Amino acid sequence: MTPAQVPNRYQSSRDDAPACQNGTIPKPNLTSLRRFLSLDRAFRLLVTETVGLSLFIAVAFRLAGVPRTQAALRKWSGSVMAWPDARPCIPASLRAQKMVKRATGLGGMCLARSLTLWTLLRRRGIETELRIGYRKRDGKIEGHAWLEHDGAPVNDEAEVLRSYTVAASPVAFDAWRSIRGQSPPD
Repeated sequence: MTPAQVPNRYQSSRDDAPACQNGTIPKPNLTSLRRFLSLDRAFRLLVTETVGLSLFIAVAFRLAGVPRTQAALRKWSGSVMAWPDARPCIPASLRAQKMVKRATGLGGMCLARSLTLWTLLRRRGIETELRIGYRKRDGKIEGHAWLEHDGAPVNDEAEVLRSYTVAASPVAFDAWRSIRGQSPPD
């Protein structure tokens, strides 16, 4: 191949593709960053907290296991913030969780999502209950986790949950202790 025939990896293979003009580099799309910065300060904090929790839970499940992750989240969320009216926090937390999942792909399984939301809400003074349900589909047993507040599902639709056989009582976040007969890990 002659030097003229060697393809330049920086040139587009399409003739109609926009090229750098006058030696300038095209600007990256900053729409997501601008959208994030346009949010009010409290919601930006909530989204940032959601990203951090989602990352922590994803890593902690693999390295420490579910019981130790739950213990760490309970300890961290123990300093409950005093909010005058915490009810608006539920839809705001759900919205933040959806934004994080859409923007980053962080979301995880239903248990990880429920633990993230449980922690966000608990830090804002809202106590929720973890519920676990099971169903048999195509010969396989499936499990699902969600949160309830005042008896109503928070992070799932009631129609979906009707197909699950629900554990008789809410699952305590430290229920594994009674199974193993141990104290929680530090």
